[in-house]
Formats: sequence, structure tokens, C-alpha cells
Amino acid sequence: MKYQGKRVLVTGGSRGIGFEICKIFLEQGADVLAVSRNSCNLTTARDLLPGLTIFTCDVSLSEDIDRLVGFIDRSWNSVDILVNNAGIQLPTGPVLLQQDDAVFHEIMNVNVTGPYLITKRLLPYILNGNEARVINIGSSMGLINSGLRGAYGVSKAALHALTLAMAKELMPQVAVNAICPGWVRTDMAPDGPGDPRTSAEHVLWLANKPLDFTGHVIRGRRSVL
Repeated sequence: MKYQGKRVLVTGGSRGIGFEICKIFLEQGADVLAVSRNSCNLTTARDLLPGLTIFTCDVSLSEDIDRLVGFIDRSWNSVDILVNNAGIQLPTGPVLLQQDDAVFHEIMNVNVTGPYLITKRLLPYILNGNEARVINIGSSMGLINSGLRGAYGVSKAALHALTLAMAKELMPQVAVNAICPGWVRTDMAPDGPGDPRTSAEHVLWLANKPLDFTGHVIRGRRSVL
């Protein structure tokens, strides 16, 4: 299998899109590590996906990320594909300026600071990888247009910007891109019409692109940034 021996780390990998990403890379023969702050969800994911490795980590906490780095150093020593999928949307809807400060900080810490810190801390191991990729899970709600609103949209817009900046800095050694899954059926959006498996297939498609395909934000299979 093409991904035999490849090492794939997926944050937010215990459910929803992250779970399907773990599943599709396991099907391709990769070694997959699912990261989540919910240990119960991780255990359930491992029961459903034999061969899945799990690690409990809150991506918004620097000390948790340091523990994750220690685990990678002891267990893998390289990361071929990092998928920054972990994200939250708190029940404030489109409200931005009337919400508690803590809501904004929490969303930004998980959705933006987390991917930044994990990529930065794991960079030595990513550079040890074989044609390494970083794939960030953005959102169509974070595209810069008149529909942009709410802390969640702002956080995903920032993640898209972070993607472009990291891609510029890490080329040509590492390809860095983002996908915008759209409105997908997950625990965060139980009424979403989209299939999370489709989003996982888009991640796999992106991982198969040439290494010089970098600095893109993809919606469907078309670059929008």
C-alpha cells in the first residue's frame, strides 16, 4: 500500500472528520496517531479502528503539546503527515462583539494557536519525514468575503492565513495546505448535509499532490486562496 510505513498524526481524530481521516489513512497502510482532549472518545475510536494509536492532548495547552512532542520523540521520531483538524465552535452563533472575552480566546486558542504550536513544536520531526505535509482543516466560513462573521469564522480565516505563511516559510521541504470541508455532518453540526468521509477523501487527495503544491486553501478540489 502506498502509505505503508508513513506516519500520520491527526488532531481531533476521535470523531467526525478527524475520525474519518484516521480511518482512510489506516486503510492506506499508514501508522496513524489520533489526538484528542477526550480520552473516552479516543478509546472508542481505537475500538472501532484496530491499529489506531491514541494520545490524549488538549491542543490549546502548551504543556499538553510538550507531552505530545515527547511521545513522538520516543515512539516515532518523524511525522510524514500532520493534519491539524481539532477545532471548536461554541454556542454563540454569529455573535462576536457581545460575547464573553473567554469565548473568543478559547476558540482562537484551539482553532489557531493550537495548529501553530503543534506545527512549530513538531517541526524537527516533520522535517525528518518523507516528503512531509501539513494539512490544516479550515472552513468555508473563514473565507474572506461579506459572509465572514463570528469568532469561529474569524478563527478559520486566521488559520487560512497561517497556512499561507507557514507554506512560504517551509517550502520546498514541506507542503502546507488547507481544506474547507463545508457544512459537514459531525457532532458540532449534527444537521450538516455533508459526509465526513468525503472530507477525508479530500485530505487524502491533497496528501497525494506533488510536494511543490503548497500554500493553497482548497474548497472541494479547487484552490480558493
